[in-house]
Amino acid sequence: MRPFTIIILSSLMAMLASAPDAWAQKSPATVRLGIAGISGTNSHPYVSKQLGLFQKHNIDLEMIAFQGGSQLIQAMLAGDLPLSLSEGVTVLASNIKGVNLVFIAGIVNTFPFTILAKAEIRTPAELRGKKIAISRFGSSSDVAVRAAVERYDLKPDKDVIILQVGGQAERFAALRAGVVDAAIVSPPFNLVGRRLGFNDIIDMSEQGVAYAHQQIVARKDFIERQPDLVLRFLRATVEGLGYWKDPSKKEAVTQNVAKFLKLDAQKDKEQLDETFRYYGKVFPTKPYPTLEGLELSANILKKARPDAKDLQVKDSLTNRFIAELEKEGFLALVFGGR
Repeated sequence: MRPFTIIILSSLMAMLASAPDAWAQKSPATVRLGIAGISGTNSHPYVSKQLGLFQKHNIDLEMIAFQGGSQLIQAMLAGDLPLSLSEGVTVLASNIKGVNLVFIAGIVNTFPFTILAKAEIRTPAELRGKKIAISRFGSSSDVAVRAAVERYDLKPDKDVIILQVGGQAERFAALRAGVVDAAIVSPPFNLVGRRLGFNDIIDMSEQGVAYAHQQIVARKDFIERQPDLVLRFLRATVEGLGYWKDPSKKEAVTQNVAKFLKLDAQKDKEQLDETFRYYGKVFPTKPYPTLEGLELSANILKKARPDAKDLQVKDSLTNRFIAELEKEGFLALVFGGR
């Protein structure tokens, strides 16, 4: 065989041998993200996916909705999910006997709730002696109501009556039926309530209370094995949050929120606009996991679980990924002066 032919064959063999690696680099990595139900709060990753932002960062995002936070965390612990959008208490409870799940970013670091009340109740002080609907005791809605009324010198369970009613739809129905005098809801239910003559008397997002309502949680072994993939996932997520703060992106966001929530983009325009406005205000421009908010979650857990007394929040949290995005200027690029 001639030397020239040998050189050509060798080159072809080298190209074929390296082809799988080259294709692996070009093919998007599939990442599974768990969410606890279909809601406005959980819509942002869906919107980002529809807008091609995960694909831009070479990720094929697979979103999986669960009926609640407990099922979601069980799936993570079983190894079925590497990432989730989760609240603080449930995750910390799973880490009592050893840290398997880690908070890597904070998406909603306060209570994204409003308290709706009957038309005759116009101020928080007028909640004295009244019944307020929450989902269940120990939930974020329960914690939020207690924190809210205490700011207006009302003592929970003494000056106001807190009742377990169920999900948001059940709470809203109880308010409409007159079973309770007020209910805690998430936007855009507050807009629906206003149309029906109820009053928004407390917007919890403006109360200055730090709370780990929605954090990005990752399996510890996933972080250790694939830190670059984690960083790419966060870049796509953060870029997507920036859309919610940009009025020029409003239509693109709300059209996809409508698909996610199964709303009519025209008939339900006011609800979609309120969802865009509210979460655009709530999403942080520096989405670090909230230490203060997680400490509140830990205190709630320790009251309910004596075996959590030695739990240290700092062991379940890492700032390294968001810090890297900030250091490289990515946060400033996405959010600008917003």
